[in-house]
Amino acid sequence: MSEEQTGQSEGSSQAGGVTVSDIQELIRRKEEIEAQIKANYDVLESGLQVDDEIVEFGSVNTQNFQSLHNIGNVVQHSEGKPLNVTVIRRGEKHQLRLVPTRWAGKGLLG
Repeated sequence: MSEEQTGQSEGSSQAGGVTVSDIQELIRRKEEIEAQIKANYDVLESGLQVDDEIVEFGSVNTQNFQSLHNIGNVVQHSEGKPLNVTVIRRGEKHQLRLVPTRWAGKGLLG
């Protein structure tokens, strides 16, 4: 076998040298990603929905609410900390927990 052929054959084995352990690691990572997607989906499903009536957002409630600036201030002071939100959904009271977090856009998301 020539030196050129040996180099090509080594390159081929490296490119195609996927081991069972490599595949198991990929499967493990896939399962982790799918679990994260499911957890995020569950959060979205239980989060704010159309027709929810917000009755409490952190320390702001129906008694002391003056403007959306109140909400903005609570969010700014709660970055990275859980924030309790109470909504009335189809006549039932639901407790939600948001964590305001920095993202690539303007402001905070929770």
